[in-house]
Amino acid sequence: MKHLKRKAIARSWPLPKKGTKYVMKPYPGKKRELSLPLGIILRDILKIASTRREIKALLNANEIFVDGKLRKKEKTPLSLFDILSIPRLNKYYRITINEKRKIALEEINEKDSNIKICKVIGKKMLKNGIQQINCSDGINFIYKDKISINDSIIFDLKNKKIIKILPLKIGAEVFITGGAQSGLKGKIAEIDGKIKVRIKNKNLEVQVKNLYVIEK
Repeated sequence: MKHLKRKAIARSWPLPKKGTKYVMKPYPGKKRELSLPLGIILRDILKIASTRREIKALLNANEIFVDGKLRKKEKTPLSLFDILSIPRLNKYYRITINEKRKIALEEINEKDSNIKICKVIGKKMLKNGIQQINCSDGINFIYKDKISINDSIIFDLKNKKIIKILPLKIGAEVFITGGAQSGLKGKIAEIDGKIKVRIKNKNLEVQVKNLYVIEK
């Protein structure tokens, strides 16, 4: 189907349950519960376009960038920590999740729009001992130094290089992307088979798949 039934949208989508029968369906490739199509962001969240015709005109004017790349398709999915840039309006945003467990946009400055946090979800050894790391947003990197699955990296979008490694360790600040604590931040208090995160003065167990290291 080219569209989704409104009643079937993910709970994380910040759209009312009542309205048109169908809503825009994002292209495949990213988890639907953690991503939104670009057209919905421009029209329903930022409200800089009110119709699909206006959305397409905005995209065709070469004014919309995601992670530093020009985007012209309204169904392009934007997911957690993707960077949306609209230079003509001097507006820059990071995709996040709020405490209501809804996808939201955090406004940032132009300097911060050039960096992105990515989670390492896989590693692969290539020929001659070259290490390829695979990130949650689909980007792959060649990296020589030590890095572990579930660590995060700070990536320079402009210069295409890793700035810093954020290891999954006790004391690291994390963002929670799923479960009952989705949208909250905390610090890792224990790593002993299971991971406990200090959130609002309580140590709560969180699955590692739902943790995103955002600071050492």
